[in-house]
Amino acid sequence: MFLPLIFKSEGLRGLIVGGGSVALRKITALTESGCAVTVIAPDCDLSGLPEETRRSVQVIRREFQPGDCRGFDLIIAATNDRRVNESVSTEARSARIPVNVVDEPDLCSVLFPAIIRQDDLLIAVSTGGEAPFMAAEFRDRIGEGIAGWGEWLRIAANFRAVVRNEMHDPEQIKRLLVRFRNLPIVMDIAAPSAADSLNRWLEWMEKLEGC
Repeated sequence: MFLPLIFKSEGLRGLIVGGGSVALRKITALTESGCAVTVIAPDCDLSGLPEETRRSVQVIRREFQPGDCRGFDLIIAATNDRRVNESVSTEARSARIPVNVVDEPDLCSVLFPAIIRQDDLLIAVSTGGEAPFMAAEFRDRIGEGIAGWGEWLRIAANFRAVVRNEMHDPEQIKRLLVRFRNLPIVMDIAAPSAADSLNRWLEWMEKLEGC
């Protein structure tokens, strides 16, 4: 069993042990999320990554050594040597540091899901390590059906800001948010902005409810 959580990644210190193609994908995933990344591997070629990513990654060109997990918030083992992966997993677990070992769910305390990202909307798909090759397939099928949801989330955030600014009764706020939640997602009727009045938003909502 796994507990799904979403970590605030900005400033999170991640260690990746391994320098192959899988490690490069993990480097990209972590740096794009704002993590500070260190790589430990005898060989690690970052030339295929964007220059900005290469500059942000610290590479230590040697084998993994005991104590290397110290000071990190997330550990990823991505080597093709199970003994090394086991050593990384054991050390990270003993230090209570979340660890992911690629393609070795029995050595993991956390898993990487396949994700859909649309602006601030983030949807994660996991198979619990049982069939990770299917996670991307499920992700893609889900993604086909939610086009525009990231923009709709931005509209919802603007609406919530206006409601919380103009309304003070918690029950009235709740009713308006539930009403918004039940709207049909119609993207071809321009939504108000966070600077518009609540009345303007209510007029817009009435149009959508009539669709």
